[in-house]
Amino acid sequence: MKNWFTYVIVSLLFFASCEKDEVPVTPHAPGEINAKELVMGPLYPDQIWYNMESGTEVSRNYKALWDLGFECNNDAWHVVLNSAGRMQVAATNDTSLIALTDTFGLIFSWDSHTGNMDSTGIGDWRITPQVYILDLGKDERGKSLGLAKVTFDSVTETTFYFRYADFNDTKWKSTSITKDTNYVYSYFSTKTEEQVWTAPPKQDWDICFTQYTYIYYDMNPIVAYLVTGVVINPTNTFSATDFNKPFTAISMDDIPTYDFNNRIDNIGWSWKKWDFDAGYYVTFPKQNYIFRAQSGKMYKIHFLDWYNADGQKGTASFEFSEL
Repeated sequence: MKNWFTYVIVSLLFFASCEKDEVPVTPHAPGEINAKELVMGPLYPDQIWYNMESGTEVSRNYKALWDLGFECNNDAWHVVLNSAGRMQVAATNDTSLIALTDTFGLIFSWDSHTGNMDSTGIGDWRITPQVYILDLGKDERGKSLGLAKVTFDSVTETTFYFRYADFNDTKWKSTSITKDTNYVYSYFSTKTEEQVWTAPPKQDWDICFTQYTYIYYDMNPIVAYLVTGVVINPTNTFSATDFNKPFTAISMDDIPTYDFNNRIDNIGWSWKKWDFDAGYYVTFPKQNYIFRAQSGKMYKIHFLDWYNADGQKGTASFEFSEL
């Protein structure tokens, strides 16, 4: 990614030098530093979608409003889990709905916290038709949301077709989900049995404040841990970190020096940490994050606090600025 940025910058300089009678252009001026607070609340019940250019919350929804997200590109077929409640899935290698009466012996898995579509819990359901068991996770108070069953039938450029049932049901309910390419995903709730719209159109938001499931792949057995932080819109977005340079000193001149990637959790949750001795969260303002927003503009952001004036957790205080 470094080489790509260097190539672009060198190319721009080359073409600029070849222009005849060019009109002088005023150098890009970085934006002012914006100080903001966003309230999630101490139980983190919502997913909050944020736009950097306007510096405003676009919308919010209850985190357990949906269970499955269906990718919306015309050629897309991936199905993702709602990781905001530590949802997980097990492939049964069985096509019989009635034969599944318990979860004994099943191996549950999760979507990768990086947003890598090659590492989803459901995987490529087109290869082997089968029934999947969905553990719908927990609500904001830790209450189990139960189990469900699902099997996927087919997908076209416009529609997903699938069947679902409560865990103890012996009859399928058939339904379909319509793709809308203005969105990253179309969402479905097995609890309310309907398609739901949670995230705004993909061009309207840049980051989402939410709980999500972080996977410790290096532990044996693998541990899935529920964290609270920030994920990035995966559409045409890249991001990087700078934990060395002061926030105010970071500028567009630094862009070619960064290693950019497309992880949705590049901001993530580690800008804060629980201090077991002190009994509260400590925030790390020196951890700076740089990313491209949906507007095409580059931004830097860092976090200052996780508590409100009354000492209650769940209020993100942060600063950001256009580069």
